[in-house]
Amino acid sequence: MEGLKMDFLSSDALEGSSSMEKISMIINRVKAGDILVIEGGLTPSEEAELIETTMREIDIENFVGIDIHTLERDERSFFGFSKKKTIGITIIGPANVMRSVKKKSNFLSIIAELGDSSASVH
Repeated sequence: MEGLKMDFLSSDALEGSSSMEKISMIINRVKAGDILVIEGGLTPSEEAELIETTMREIDIENFVGIDIHTLERDERSFFGFSKKKTIGITIIGPANVMRSVKKKSNFLSIIAELGDSSASVH
């Protein structure tokens, strides 16, 4: 049976991991064709390192890269002014599978396509 594997990780699942452990785990799972949904997300430096590492590992026949999408929420101060943005969830998947992304301030819709892609299926 073919299907798309999505792994949902709580923020606790990555809490004790180093930045490089997180990045390695993400790349390995995405290379296998999985889509990760992570509560919270990566720090800006971790995300930059993830993108940099991914760029070094691109192989047109086997691994074309990743897509990263985050859904943020505003934390409000006492008077209703926006205090800061926090990441609600982060979705990371193979670039050759994640076809269509619609994003608004509080809505994220992704269509993943298995058709002709070379991503592995489970």
